Amino acid sequence: MASADYFLQGSPDDARAALSAALAEHGFTVTSQTPTGWVVARGSRAMTLWLGALAGRSRQRLEYRVDFFDHEGAPVARFGRDSGAGVLGGAIGIARSNSVFTEVSDAVAARLTQQGLLAQLVRGA
Repeated sequence: MASADYFLQGSPDDARAALSAALAEHGFTVTSQTPTGWVVARGSRAMTLWLGALAGRSRQRLEYRVDFFDHEGAPVARFGRDSGAGVLGGAIGIARSNSVFTEVSDAVAARLTQQGLLAQLVRGA
C-alpha cells in the first residue's frame, strides 16, 4: 500500500480540517467511517465500470483512506492507497490512480506545512 504519513503538530481539529479541505479541493468527498478513519473518494463507480479509464481523470472512481493514530505520542494521519486502486480503469486507471495519489498527497503536505500543522512527512511504498 502506498502511503503518506503526516506527523502533525498543533491543534488536531485544525489539522483534520486542513486535510479535509485539501482533499475537497481535489474533488474528493470525505466520509468518516470510524473515529480513527476516513474514506475519501471521487468519481463515478458506474462510469468507471462502464468506460474504464475512458471515464476520464475527474470521473474515474478513485478511493483512498485516511487513518488517524498516535506514534510514540505524536498524532499521525496516514493517507493511503491500496495496490488495486484504479484497477477498474485497467493499466491506464492504475497509472492515473498513482499519479492522482502523488499529486494529492503533495497538496495535503503543502497545505499542512503552510498552516504550521506538519512536523514531518514520511512516504511509504
